[in-house]
Amino acid sequence: MMDTEEKLAWCEKFGVKTELNFALGTMHEFGLPTYLNPAKRHDKYTHDLCTLFPTDLKTVRTPLFKAQEMFGIDPQYAVTFNVKDGIRYAELYPNIIVIFDVEWRDQCSLDIGGTTYEVKPMHQTHVGFLADIRNAIIKSGNKKIQYAKRVNDKQGNAKESFVFDVRDLQRLK
Repeated sequence: MMDTEEKLAWCEKFGVKTELNFALGTMHEFGLPTYLNPAKRHDKYTHDLCTLFPTDLKTVRTPLFKAQEMFGIDPQYAVTFNVKDGIRYAELYPNIIVIFDVEWRDQCSLDIGGTTYEVKPMHQTHVGFLADIRNAIIKSGNKKIQYAKRVNDKQGNAKESFVFDVRDLQRLK
């Protein structure tokens, strides 16, 4: 048995074999193509594996100007996540990563009923697994928006979405 305090020996003799078995075994069983990080050839201490997760992009370009008033969430960071997407993803892609690319550029203010609502120009990208999104939704109060214009929709548009603060997800920089 190797000495548990000899890191280099563990990395060289045990690590690579274990990492390869995990990549080709366990990760394969999860349906996630995984390979050893090629940078390990030059840096034994870099991250072990590279994998590809199913990923969905949510391009967010329209602010929810009344989010503070309706849901208690700062409209600068309020985003939606369709209820039906959450159900579908959980069934079909339990390990999916969802990316929210939030950019306020063109329409940063809106007059609604004589009140002007504003957000500042911004471009941020946030990411999370379904569990992260669930936690962000819960943290924001489990609030939903019903889409009045979609009540009789026959095109497959979501009729309701959760509203949450995107800052509760990891920000990509």
